[in-house]
Amino acid sequence: MTKFKIKGQSGTVEQVITLSADTPEQALEDAKKYFPERMHGQLSVFSADSEYRKLLRKNGYPEHLLDRMGDEECEGECEAAGIL
Repeated sequence: MTKFKIKGQSGTVEQVITLSADTPEQALEDAKKYFPERMHGQLSVFSADSEYRKLLRKNGYPEHLLDRMGDEECEGECEAAGIL
């Protein structure tokens, strides 16, 4: 199983949880029981231990920032910072 982070946002309220699942789709479905129904349309899922996330963590990026970033954002940040 892989660890996934699921982010839900409604207005200025943001919540991030971590779940283990076999697929991102399964993690998203499992996460719906932890978020109010009004947030189900705004849920996003990303891998908790992606290669880019690990590189950013290794280079001193704070965990609270990494929690807010999706996989594509982590990849873009690695490229922008010249970490790749």
